[in-house]
Amino acid sequence: MNDSHHIVFRLPRKQDAPAVRRLIENSPPLDLNSLYCYLLLCTHFAPTSIIAESNQAVCGFISAYVRPDKEDTLFIWQVAVENEFRGKGVARSMLLSLLQRRYATPLRVLETTVNPSNESSGALFSSLAACLNTGLTKSVLFSESDFGDASHEEEILYRIGPFDALKDVIKKEEI
Repeated sequence: MNDSHHIVFRLPRKQDAPAVRRLIENSPPLDLNSLYCYLLLCTHFAPTSIIAESNQAVCGFISAYVRPDKEDTLFIWQVAVENEFRGKGVARSMLLSLLQRRYATPLRVLETTVNPSNESSGALFSSLAACLNTGLTKSVLFSESDFGDASHEEEILYRIGPFDALKDVIKKEEI
């Protein structure tokens, strides 16, 4: 990435919510949620989410949370990167940055869901598992019928972990 695209990773803030919503809106096939939802993600879920910023503009966002029933598991909800920054490692760098944060319970697993047709997300999380030198299992979390009358592909749960040597792997990466 050239100097004009210097990227800073930081915690989301309330005022980022409109830009995050626009980013998601411009990132099909991601499901667009209400501005209220993104306000909550940028405030209540800021410690587990991340903003990528270039020239003081949001160019990437990941929403995530620690699962209440599995305190060692970070669930990634949405990953979005502006078109001009895609394919440059921004999403993987955001994920690695999230994984090196301190949590009440040390993380051992990352989970997310991916639609079968979303090949770029599938590739991102498969390469993350390889980078972390850990396992990746896939299973159906939500079937098409779980979405009722809404036309929605099934959601495949990607479970990456355990992270036994996470700190060593992250130190090797240029974040």
